[in-house]
Amino acid sequence: MIQFLEEIEQHFEKWYPKEGCGVLGVVKGKLKWFPCDNVAEGEEDFIVDSRQYISIAQRCDIVGIVHSHPDASPEPSKCDIAQCNTLKIPYYIFSYPEMELIKIDPIQEDKPLIGRDYEFGITDCLEAGIDYYKSVGIDLPARILFEDDWWEKGLDYFTDDYIRTWNFHKVEDGTMKENDLLIFKVMANVGNHCGVYLGDDIFYHHAVNRISCRENIYPFWNKYISGVYRYGA
Repeated sequence: MIQFLEEIEQHFEKWYPKEGCGVLGVVKGKLKWFPCDNVAEGEEDFIVDSRQYISIAQRCDIVGIVHSHPDASPEPSKCDIAQCNTLKIPYYIFSYPEMELIKIDPIQEDKPLIGRDYEFGITDCLEAGIDYYKSVGIDLPARILFEDDWWEKGLDYFTDDYIRTWNFHKVEDGTMKENDLLIFKVMANVGNHCGVYLGDDIFYHHAVNRISCRENIYPFWNKYISGVYRYGA
């Protein structure tokens, strides 16, 4: 990390007064710094550009998320801690311009599957799916960074290629079995929701601004299913 300090500081200066951000990745056994754009609208928040993040993740293993707290302490916010735990990647937080550093490591927490409040990027449909599969002995890779409302921004995350990285493969005839992954296009042109089929027309999911639950697919959700995917198929 110390070898990139000057580059990181220059990147923070470029983005000031907004938070600067980037990631650390391992390329051929060596640590590398990747500066990224902050696409958050406010000055007291950061969202790594998801296109950049995905491109980097395809080329190396991401081992750290770096961002600045302009004119403030490097003490992590509640959001920093929650996102660190969700992404399962260490966070490196710098004050700027002082460049004091605090590192936080993810804490593994077992959250109840039913009754979660919705918070995008922390307790949402993707995190619900990851935690459900963990409960049945299927460990999925840590999530990538998604931009909120991505389906309105020309982005498409729930692609067949991405889902194959979880070792799920599309069921061409659309028949559903227990523990199948369901992708939905809810009033969108690309997948923007996911859930897990439990059998007997019931699925588990966490919809926007609702509490995570089990729910009947019929008569509403079945209209929006765009793909059924089976683990290891």
